[in-house]
Amino acid sequence: MQILLIEDDLLEQARFSQTLTLLHFEIIIIHAEDGQEALAILTTAKTLPNLILLDLNMPRLNGIEFLKKIRTMPNLKLIPVVVFSTSTNLSDINSCYELGIASFIQKPFDHKQYKETVKSLINYWSIRTLHTITPK
Repeated sequence: MQILLIEDDLLEQARFSQTLTLLHFEIIIIHAEDGQEALAILTTAKTLPNLILLDLNMPRLNGIEFLKKIRTMPNLKLIPVVVFSTSTNLSDINSCYELGIASFIQKPFDHKQYKETVKSLINYWSIRTLHTITPK
């Protein structure tokens, strides 16, 4: 399984990667620090990720702007996107669902809860992403 993690906070990137290691998940993680960098990665990739984990609050191109862009691109619009954010803004959550996200998960601050959330997330999506997505 390959995941594109779009997260501008380097500590959060490390936290997610370390949690995967602690849980013994062998997953390829591609990091992008904002939506603009993620678009560049996606438009040049030979193999697309099975899942996109998206933070909302980022510089240059935020999460909602990123969603608007990929939903207009035929080869990218079907990649499942899970928003993984600290945001609790109901307007943001509704906008994300209107733009076709698969799920919205609020990042837990507690380490144990965070670990359990990541474990559930990966278990769920590893069952549902059994194929490799190739760009057209």
